[in-house]
Formats: sequence, structure tokens, C-alpha cells
Amino acid sequence: MFKKLFLILMISLGLALPALASEMESIQYKNLKEGTMVSYIDGVWTTKINKSDSNYFTKKISAGTGSYSEFYNPEGAFVFSTGCQYEFILDGKLYGYSNYDLKFYEFAFNEDILEQRELSQDEVQELFKNYEIIKISDFAASTNSLKIKKHGRNFKIILLNDTDRYFYNYSYSSNNAKFKTYPLKGFLCITKKGMIQFSHFGDNTKNFPWFILLVR
Repeated sequence: MFKKLFLILMISLGLALPALASEMESIQYKNLKEGTMVSYIDGVWTTKINKSDSNYFTKKISAGTGSYSEFYNPEGAFVFSTGCQYEFILDGKLYGYSNYDLKFYEFAFNEDILEQRELSQDEVQELFKNYEIIKISDFAASTNSLKIKKHGRNFKIILLNDTDRYFYNYSYSSNNAKFKTYPLKGFLCITKKGMIQFSHFGDNTKNFPWFILLVR
């Protein structure tokens, strides 16, 4: 079921990872750029806008310490925020990804209310078939570590959050694993075996545990 989000601005803190054009191109669905106009008509999202039609929304990136997508009507009034750093439209559906939740969402309107639904693991896998999904709950509870086997030269994974944890200010470090992070924080491309640490400034506490990937 969709989770209802009233159309008010909710402040979301955190800094987005640098978004290099080449990195974005390596992810199969193009991010809706700032300034992109979208509309929602008869349950279908589209970027094909008739400029004579006033029923559309323009994407802007929030100012200040937050970095998430906001959408405004033609008069410049705020309408809704996805709380995400990445959105794309596929088959008439609007999807978003949050760097701080490590989750994917689908968005739809129910009259004047935006509804948000979290995608299941199977739905994410269907969207990103060339990535192996690793869930936060897969990590050992005692050590917060997980051994995984590298498959292929460029081993692509998605770190998917299936818990209620929030990953504000989390980042990666490594001993000898060669990997690339995308603007989407949960996406990695690993080219070498080794250890990858995902942590909040290197902390390993109850509130901010680290997560260790041991790539074999």
C-alpha cells in the first residue's frame, strides 16, 4: 500500500555524493535533471509537456544543507518533495531513490495527496537486473560483516536497506578493494577483492554501526 505524504515541505538533512556525468550515464535510468518538467495525468507520469497546459511540475534541488528533489507548479509554488536524490520515469511510473534511506520508492497522486510506496527487493531486482542486491539484514548481527563472492570483472551490487535505519553521513572506505561509488550511495561497482567499510565517520556504535563487506 502507498504511504500518504501530505504536500508540505519536510526538511531532510545531508550532503549528496558528487554526481559526475559519466557516473550517471553508467546507471541505466537517467536522473530527472533540475529544471525538468513532469506531469501526472490519469495515473501516468510523463515528461512530454504541453506548455500551454498549466498542469505540470518543475523539478528543483533544495537549497541549504539538504539535497533532495522538490517540485513546483508553474506559478512557482512548492507542491511536493520526494525526499530523494534520484528520480526517473519508467512506463508512466515515477520512481525515486534516497541516499539516506538506501531505499527505492514509487510515487503517485491520490487527489491532492502524494502517496509513497517502498519498492520490494524483487521490484528493485527487476529494475536493475545486472546488479546483485545485498540487504542490510544480510549482515551478521554480531559483527555487522558479510562475506560475498565477487562475480565477474565488474561486480555490481546494490546495498538495499530493509530496516528502519537511516544512513545520514555514511560513506565508504577500503583497505585494498578497488571499487567505484555512484551518486546513488547504495550502488557499487567492485573490480578487486578486499574489504569495504560503510560507516558514519568510521564509527561503530549502537546508533551508528559500521557495515563491513568482505569481498572474496
